[in-house]
Amino acid sequence: MLAKRTAFLAVSLLLASLPAWCGSIDFAGSGNGGIWSWNGTGPLTATSLGMNVVSGSDTYSVSDATEWFTSGAFQSGSGTNSDPWKFGTSAPWSLVITGCVPPAASCTPVTLFYGQFDRPGETATQDGGEISFASADIYGWVDPQLLSYLGLSSSVTGVKGTFQITLMGSGPGSGMSADGNLSLTQCATPEPASLVLLGIGLLGLTLARRRKLSS
Repeated sequence: MLAKRTAFLAVSLLLASLPAWCGSIDFAGSGNGGIWSWNGTGPLTATSLGMNVVSGSDTYSVSDATEWFTSGAFQSGSGTNSDPWKFGTSAPWSLVITGCVPPAASCTPVTLFYGQFDRPGETATQDGGEISFASADIYGWVDPQLLSYLGLSSSVTGVKGTFQITLMGSGPGSGMSADGNLSLTQCATPEPASLVLLGIGLLGLTLARRRKLSS
């Protein structure tokens, strides 16, 4: 009986210590223009204007929004679907989104997100004057005020996600209509106190099993 009670306690503590929720945020470009540049051998850079924030079933328009990014260093590829351009990791602040925290119609823009491509896997392909860029993994931080507005925990700002953007125009430096989408997932992490309680529960379970075996 003691072992069963202890096991129940340990399982309960384990469940309590696991992440209680996950939230998702999408920064979706509204395609209001911008510019991009790439010389074929270095990083690919782009700036786009206009942004919506999507969280769950709600969509919010971000005022005075600007998004810019710099890829990692060019590594290889010819730009075709079978041989895409490949880029390496990038430095912090390689992807930055600024704007007003919804629902503000006007404000002094703040940094809503900044991050970096933290492993190789960025690729780009070209079809006519259009370049499609996508990242395998991006890590960064979201403005706590924005998280709070979206109903997410403002104490956990570290997020992981993916990024893709379509660059259209006659060539580098031209005007572009950008469909950029940054999809992020934010999960709560176990608190230290919860981990301590979990350890105590598991220790109790172990001692109870030993007593049962010895008797």
